[in-house]
Amino acid sequence: MKFFWNMYPATSLRRRLFVYISGGLLAVWLASVSAAAYFSLHEIDEAADSQMSQLAQTLMQVSHDNNTVRNIVDIETLLDSNPGDAQTSNYGFAVWDKNGRLLMADRHGKEIPFQTASGFRNNHPVWQSGAWRYLYLHDKVDGHTVAVSQRLKERLSIVASAVGAQLAVSFLALPVLLMLIYFGIRRGLEPLDKLSDELRTRDADSLHAVSEDVPAEALPMVQSLNGLLTRVSAAIGRERRFTSDAAHELRSPLAALKVQAEVFALSNEREQPYHLAKMHESIARAQRLTEQLLVLSRIDPLNEVPDAEPVNWQQIAHQALKSANLQAREKRVRLQLNSPCGIENALPLHGNAVLLELMLRNLLDNAVRYSPENSRVSLTLNRDGISVCDEGPGIAPEHMMRICERFYRPAGQAQQGSGLGLSIVESIAALHGLRLDLQNRPEGGLCAGLEKAV
Repeated sequence: MKFFWNMYPATSLRRRLFVYISGGLLAVWLASVSAAAYFSLHEIDEAADSQMSQLAQTLMQVSHDNNTVRNIVDIETLLDSNPGDAQTSNYGFAVWDKNGRLLMADRHGKEIPFQTASGFRNNHPVWQSGAWRYLYLHDKVDGHTVAVSQRLKERLSIVASAVGAQLAVSFLALPVLLMLIYFGIRRGLEPLDKLSDELRTRDADSLHAVSEDVPAEALPMVQSLNGLLTRVSAAIGRERRFTSDAAHELRSPLAALKVQAEVFALSNEREQPYHLAKMHESIARAQRLTEQLLVLSRIDPLNEVPDAEPVNWQQIAHQALKSANLQAREKRVRLQLNSPCGIENALPLHGNAVLLELMLRNLLDNAVRYSPENSRVSLTLNRDGISVCDEGPGIAPEHMMRICERFYRPAGQAQQGSGLGLSIVESIAALHGLRLDLQNRPEGGLCAGLEKAV
């Protein structure tokens, strides 16, 4: 029973269906046979009791006209030449007068005990071989008592014969039915076998969708598998593009560093400081690019914010400003923190503090990098958003649509950069349900705003 209900996960689906359907069919069949036997016995008892009542009533009428003792010839003797299918040994009757004197009885009726209480009674439990059912009728007017008997095994024999015939037919039909179930399950699962063959013979690099020509029950699984293949294909494509772009972008500072090292080796002592400074610039650019690439490689696979908690903007803003302070001091750019509504009321949000600090740090770094000397960069925290504004040249309208693309840098840039800062900001913002909005300020400069996406 434990095996029937608790099969191991590795059990064949075909075997499971066959066992469950066949077992359920067998259980229903046994229950129906039992119910049929019970109701058949009830109907037979009703019919037999009715026959006994009619016979007893007839004998009562006959006994009114005769008070003499009569010898009854056994029915077996009378039907000796043509007994047919009669089972006379299972029945009996007897008639007594008011004094309990036996007036007439057949062979089995002589064994019926005398009593004057009318009604049905059994002399033994039904399962015993000598069990008889008696019906007594007592006439209070003339005192006659009539009794009719029937052997109970006769009733059980009728039920057993009926149920046996049903069982015999069922046993003959059961193998055919089980075979039809097996072939029906096998035919029904053929689409899954084809799907299995398709997946087994598929090339490891193939990520195209699997055929959805499967039963309706298996369609959600196949659709989920196709969705997974689509996401895997997109992720692999994204990784390939990332690797290709990274290799391309890293090639430039490394090639420049190689040339500058060669020039440094050929230069005299007076020229070496200049070439050494250029080498430092190339190393710094390669270092920043590598750091930005590592950040992107960590952010890209994320579908939700890791370790989200209520955001403490005061701590995050001060840490971001502290990180950008050295670069701002070198250019004599003043950093300013504004919070008209109070920092504790700024942009209620659940998020990752490390990623949000990195997002603000990139915005401040870009603002300081492209701001002129002796200018100001402000970080403003409001209830509905955050903004970083500078006093630089802003972004030309023709570049505004592509400025957030990875590795995109407008031509003629004098400042060093990797073209990844705004892409990182946009990715972190999207993870937190925010939208990056870049606007040129009428008085000059760029304002990068972050607000909840609609």
